[in-house]
Amino acid sequence: MPRAPLKITVLGSGTSMGVPTLGCPCRVCSSTDPRDKRLRPSILISRDSHNVVIDTTPDFRQQAMRAGLHRLDAILLTHGHADHILGFDDIRPYNIHQRAAIPVYGNEDTFRIIRRIFAYVFDDKPTLSTVPSVILNVVRERPFELLGIPFVPIPLLHGDVKVLGFRFGRAAYLTDFSTLPDSSMALLEGLDELILDALRDVPHPMHQTVDQALALIQKLKPRRAWFTHIAHDLPHAETNERLVKLGFPYVQLAYDGLQFEVRADAADEPFDEREEPTGRRATTLVSGTPRFSTFTSSEAWASRFGKSGHSSVLAIGSFDGIHLGHQAILRSVAARARALNAVPTALTFDPSPRKVLRPEEASPQLSTIAQRLAGFRALGLEAAVVLPFTLELSRLTPEQFVEQILLRDLRIKALFVGENFRFGHKQAGDVNLLRNLGVQHHFEVVVLPPVICRGEVVSSTLIRKEIAEGDVARAARLLGRQFVLTGEVIPGTGTGRRFTFPTLNLSTEQELLPGRGVYITRTSLDGEQRSRRSVTNVGSRPTFNSSTLSLETHVLDWSQGLNVAADSSPPSGVAPADASAAPHSRAPKRIEVRFWERLRDEKKFSGPEELRAQIARDIAAANRFFLRLRRLRSIRQPVPSRRSSSEWWVVR
Repeated sequence: MPRAPLKITVLGSGTSMGVPTLGCPCRVCSSTDPRDKRLRPSILISRDSHNVVIDTTPDFRQQAMRAGLHRLDAILLTHGHADHILGFDDIRPYNIHQRAAIPVYGNEDTFRIIRRIFAYVFDDKPTLSTVPSVILNVVRERPFELLGIPFVPIPLLHGDVKVLGFRFGRAAYLTDFSTLPDSSMALLEGLDELILDALRDVPHPMHQTVDQALALIQKLKPRRAWFTHIAHDLPHAETNERLVKLGFPYVQLAYDGLQFEVRADAADEPFDEREEPTGRRATTLVSGTPRFSTFTSSEAWASRFGKSGHSSVLAIGSFDGIHLGHQAILRSVAARARALNAVPTALTFDPSPRKVLRPEEASPQLSTIAQRLAGFRALGLEAAVVLPFTLELSRLTPEQFVEQILLRDLRIKALFVGENFRFGHKQAGDVNLLRNLGVQHHFEVVVLPPVICRGEVVSSTLIRKEIAEGDVARAARLLGRQFVLTGEVIPGTGTGRRFTFPTLNLSTEQELLPGRGVYITRTSLDGEQRSRRSVTNVGSRPTFNSSTLSLETHVLDWSQGLNVAADSSPPSGVAPADASAAPHSRAPKRIEVRFWERLRDEKKFSGPEELRAQIARDIAAANRFFLRLRRLRSIRQPVPSRRSSSEWWVVR
């Protein structure tokens, strides 16, 4: 059963003096926009009627009343500055109502300040009035558990003051800091939501500027980021518009009262080895919205959404493979659509335009339409229009394409494309023409720069090259997840079961296969939630003088009960070796194979015995690979995670 998400409420998003600042007549302090009214920085984390507050600011009583905070289960303190602790005395009503002491978490420096300022709480002298009742827990480097999940302390520097941020599930809160140590970077990978300090544009010795915060966001790559501890230098609406124009539509200013949910399972479930082996953690995005819809015409989209007055924020492209560059565009679309209250939509084509216009030049596709739709949904989109690409459609001029499809039917408010985007008859339209049409028809055009990975521009062309050459590990870095082949299990010749190791034979739905060779893989079988370790051969089985290209997968935990008759049947009258132990009554009809690393070239052996010995060595190598991966993950992430093989994997 899915774990309940965390609900995040921003209690305050302002600086130590708050906004409006006393005695200041500036345009932000005198603004009528309620999002420009900022209490001192604090957040509330809620789950299943339990609540944790980070920092008890001087405004804590007002913040708690505004949030309807009727129960308080724990307090986390980032540091001991006045704007973060002076509401500490206001926790007394919770002690009275709950009849219990409240656990407080912070570092030793913070507790020294707390004991000095609130000495009456800790001096054990008799009192005629109530005092806060707390249990102080010194935070070390290890995670601690609250709300049923680990909270991970993130060491930060606030000038030369050691302060704490916190990670909880797939979110992190980093207020009041100027420097993020390198050792803390690894603790912040794979975030869905990041709330971080961005004081103003002018440098400050103890806080991040907007530019510094954006640079950090580019390194950490959260799905969405929110600025907090905001000075009166930054007007809310104007700054958000500037962030979009800078190419950061998924970065916005937080505001008092902002609420959002975040998954709590980034680090609270058992470990699964199906994670990216380069040391960067792969993050599963759950299918982003239950109301995802697919259409085969723009008119159908208009009938579903346009009649009710909805507009769209749109991305256009082939999105073959949905690699890191595509993901950046699609996440930006989802974030901008939320800001504009529009429908985040992808427009793609099937078949690809090149297959219709220049079939001899068409490249094999990395992914199926079904995989692309799953990716759209997982990245937060609510709709996809899969246009059948026809000669008639290809004859539309750029202006006709925009007016008839984008404006009339899809009612676009904003359009996101890459720098090399071309459209219209004979690809006459480019991003410059698109910008002009945007100005003319009053829609926003955002051109995102390419994503660079290790000095190379991420592209479907480059990924196809790496896969065709067998470098599936590098392809995974560019894709942001392992390359996947899916399809039906088909009968084989029975050679593997009789002479070497039994295998599953896959009829692939994808057009592109990895280069010939033997690969470390994980295989998901229909009807099972977990994937299994496997070794996969792409080739023609030269040892048995075959010339037919095939893809054969041997599942390593065969003896644990997998009953597969896919490598054809054993000789007549001989039962499968594992039939007595198998809990499955049938062979899997479909499988999914994820390619992790290439082991070796395919080669011809002297006979079945030599081949069998080599396969045994391949299996041992695969087991060593996954053992190293498990150890690496256990070092990098104290409480590891497991994710379903059916989910979409995205590497941050």
